[in-house]
Amino acid sequence: MVKVCPNCKTTNDDSSSFCQNCGTELPEKTSKEGFMSKWNKQSTGAKAVIIIAGLCCIGLIAVVGFGAMVSPDKTTTSTSPTTNTTSTPTANTASSSSSSSSSSSSPSSSATGIQIVVDYAGEWQGSYGDETGQQSVQGSGPKTISVSGSPSIVSAVMQKMDGGSGTLTVKILKDGSVKQSKSTSADYGVVTATYSSF
Repeated sequence: MVKVCPNCKTTNDDSSSFCQNCGTELPEKTSKEGFMSKWNKQSTGAKAVIIIAGLCCIGLIAVVGFGAMVSPDKTTTSTSPTTNTTSTPTANTASSSSSSSSSSSSPSSSATGIQIVVDYAGEWQGSYGDETGQQSVQGSGPKTISVSGSPSIVSAVMQKMDGGSGTLTVKILKDGSVKQSKSTSADYGVVTATYSSF
């Protein structure tokens, strides 16, 4: 550090007690120039530019953050519930009962109760459950999962695990009728579907 003479503005060694140029006694403490002293040396125009730039940055961050919170995810779609009006003949009960098993690849229109249909050609995993608890599940390719009992709320969360470009669709069916259907085509995309009978 150096000491600056208050009289002639000559720089002196920090250990000097008197100015080497004019002999004026130098102050004991060296003055460190802090932020406020630098700020006070700035011109009014420079201060205005710095303040406006800072406010613009804060405003831009706020706008982008708010926009991200309120805009929908462009890779997730939702469809409204539809009613399945297809009837199944009752003469061939053996084939209809085999198609409604808990690991079939497509839902049966004659199925009763709640089913979760995961439709994706690649690898996926997730969980499903009701008000009594959740169960983990994973698979590859389409799968239909039968939910036991008569729950009033059913939810399913599934994720693509292979990063493929295909579409992952999760449907919740009640008595063969689609009650909720959600899809995503994002790499490692996540789908959340929920159905409530209330």
